Amino acid sequence: MYRIIAKLTGGLLASGVHILVSALTVEESLWAMAKLSYCELHNQPSSAAFKESTYRRHLQEIFSMHGARMHAITQMLRDWSDAGATIEVVPKTKGELLQASALTSQYMRRYSLTPADAMHLALAESHASSFVTADTQFRTVASQATAHGLVIVGLRP
Repeated sequence: MYRIIAKLTGGLLASGVHILVSALTVEESLWAMAKLSYCELHNQPSSAAFKESTYRRHLQEIFSMHGARMHAITQMLRDWSDAGATIEVVPKTKGELLQASALTSQYMRRYSLTPADAMHLALAESHASSFVTADTQFRTVASQATAHGLVIVGLRP
C-alpha cells in the first residue's frame, strides 16, 4: 500500500496538479502513526485495539521514541509546499466548514458512513473533482455519490 501511495503522491507532485488535503486526513494520519508506534513499542500487531486511554497512558513513551514520525507527518505538507506543490488543507473558512458539516449528517445517513468519512466526502464534493482514498468503505459509495461529478478513486492494498 505504501508504494502505491508513494507513486501516486510522486505523480501528483510531478504533474503540478492542485492537491487538497482534508484537515481530518492530517488528524487520522497522526492517530495511525501513534497507534503504529505504540504497537511497535509493545510488540503488538497493527490490528491491536488502540483507544484514547491507551494513547494517553503511553503518550510520553510514543513521543520519546517516535516523536520524529509524528513531526514528519505535519512537516510533509510544508515540505511539499516549499518544493513548489500547489497544496492546501480544507476547510479553510468557517463558511466552508459549515457547508461541509451540513452535508456530513446527510451522508452519514444516506451512505451509512462514519462522521469522519462523511466529512471527507462532503469536503471532496465541495472542493475537488476527484477524491483519492484507501478507505474501502467508499467502494460502495462511489457509484452513488457522484451527483456533483466527483470521481472517487479507491486505492487497493
